[in-house]
Amino acid sequence: MSDANPFKTPEQEAEFTRKLVLGLLSTLETKGLLSSPELDSILRAARLAAYPVAPARNAGPAGPGTRWVKPGQPPKEMDRSTPIGIPDVRAGGKDGKENPLMIDMELD
Repeated sequence: MSDANPFKTPEQEAEFTRKLVLGLLSTLETKGLLSSPELDSILRAARLAAYPVAPARNAGPAGPGTRWVKPGQPPKEMDRSTPIGIPDVRAGGKDGKENPLMIDMELD
């Protein structure tokens, strides 16, 4: 007499399904219908589908006051209370006379 519900928990049902699929795949490999690389690629694809890769973290430098949001969230307003220092990149310093820009070339 068989039980109407042979699987008591989702873990037991998942284990039964895993063993059933592995048995079917190994039978197909033994019969010559699947090669070993094909079987490996099927198992690799199933593993990637079952355990997806975690999303990459936000990388790179962030400016002062940057607030990261998760995908799908609306962007937050920028915090404008933090002063941003802009470096002086002019050639020759502040008055332009200390180190004048010079290009040394000879033309023939």
